[in-house]
Amino acid sequence: MCALRHQDLQAEDLMKPVSVKARRSHAERSAATRAKVLAAARDVLFAQGYSGATMLAIRNAAGISLGAIQHQFPTKAKLMAAVVEDFSSRRVAIYAQAIRAGGTPRQSMENIIDANLRMISLPEAAAALEVHLARRSDPELDRELAPISRKFDLRVLRWSRLILRAAGVRDDTKTQTIQLLSNAVTRGLTVEHIRTGDSEAIALATTLWRKHILEMIFGPD
Repeated sequence: MCALRHQDLQAEDLMKPVSVKARRSHAERSAATRAKVLAAARDVLFAQGYSGATMLAIRNAAGISLGAIQHQFPTKAKLMAAVVEDFSSRRVAIYAQAIRAGGTPRQSMENIIDANLRMISLPEAAAALEVHLARRSDPELDRELAPISRKFDLRVLRWSRLILRAAGVRDDTKTQTIQLLSNAVTRGLTVEHIRTGDSEAIALATTLWRKHILEMIFGPD
């Protein structure tokens, strides 16, 4: 075989980029599959509720084999818990950003309330609510969700307590009661969004609730 001579290479050949299709690692492929399954589970939960979110329905929505899904999530309970955990992680990131954006304790709390109310209309909120409601009749699901819910609730309560103490509110019972009320209103409005889809009525309700909760915490503006 003769050696390749320099003059055999055209200038334009030297300028052409070498096309190399990088192969994704096993971890990247696994993460992509996991994300696809979680998105499919969320969409099925939102459209059909918990009872309609069978593994078969999720498989069809994801376009992935049942074996591939079960490799990531061996049981439906683990998959449903992962849907809730994924949304909880997103909420934590949103709340953290809201707190940092506030120049005062009141502004930070206002930002958290606004962020929370904006999430009412998200499919993820409806999906997570469907899963939480199913805990009553599914002991396995309840066991999977318990540590996720506890971790999230404690983190949000700790942040709320820090903000309110910075504002001079040191009554922890009041803080916990306000958080309970806020959770109840948020979940109730999420149900109304699923049930009626009346965004105008829900917007009015959120505006009224925002005013009242801030008055409960900080007094009249």
